[in-house]
Amino acid sequence: MTATPISTDESTLDQLGTLQLPSVPAGAPYLLKSLTSETIGFIELAAVVEKFPGIAGKLISLVNSAWSAPVSEVTSLEATCSRLGLGVVRSTSIALAISAPFNPARCPSFDLEYYWCSALLTAEAASRLTAVLSVKHEFEPATARAAGLLHNLGLLWLVDRLPAEVDRTLIMVKNDQAESVQQALSQVIGFDQVRAGGYLGNSWGLPNPLVSAMIHYPETDYRGSHCELVATVGLAARMVSAVLKEEPCLEQDIRLSSLGITQDNLENVFDQLNGQLVKTREIAKVLI
Repeated sequence: MTATPISTDESTLDQLGTLQLPSVPAGAPYLLKSLTSETIGFIELAAVVEKFPGIAGKLISLVNSAWSAPVSEVTSLEATCSRLGLGVVRSTSIALAISAPFNPARCPSFDLEYYWCSALLTAEAASRLTAVLSVKHEFEPATARAAGLLHNLGLLWLVDRLPAEVDRTLIMVKNDQAESVQQALSQVIGFDQVRAGGYLGNSWGLPNPLVSAMIHYPETDYRGSHCELVATVGLAARMVSAVLKEEPCLEQDIRLSSLGITQDNLENVFDQLNGQLVKTREIAKVLI
């Protein structure tokens, strides 16, 4: 499958090319392909995860944690997958796999728990929004979940490779010297995390729909390939931003009409995300 070309200029590509490109995490393509299958069940899911002992150990630790509070200790992967649910296992496993090459510890202002909470909630939001779309679409909830989880991966790469520069941008946003991290990064290093994520996704050979979402999700009027998935992930990311900032549910976004999402359905998903926030924060702690 041909990767989506990054819509950017040569100077940006040259700048991105100077960064050390991390290798694709071992087994990540297999894991991503397996966990975006809508037909996978708990037995098959456990069989996939057991090939990754580090991930399996994290999941078993999570299922036996205080927030899960099982009646008795859970020791099997199949029981772990069944108790945690397909969505949690998919998101957590993919997140653990793709985050392996990155070390954000050198960027003091970067909140890794917040990053993963946002990524996990965006994955959940994208999956739930898919269920209420009234327009024809060619992607499944599991694909939307993966795209939501990966949409901001470029930031993790920049934190790893340019910690001082990213630290400066985060301080700028905190001090109201920039409207967003995306804007601050463009000012400081000449490109943002969206372009970095698209470059990384292309370089890793991620599936075309996921790369399209990584590159174009902030564009409210995007009409290119995989536009329904792109719009769903972009809307999910905006909703999660509102949840984390304790803002009200958004009422105006042209993607609502293009996806055929009613205000009632949007508010239902928004309420569900608020209800998932505490649980998601606990899951995010497993990833740091």
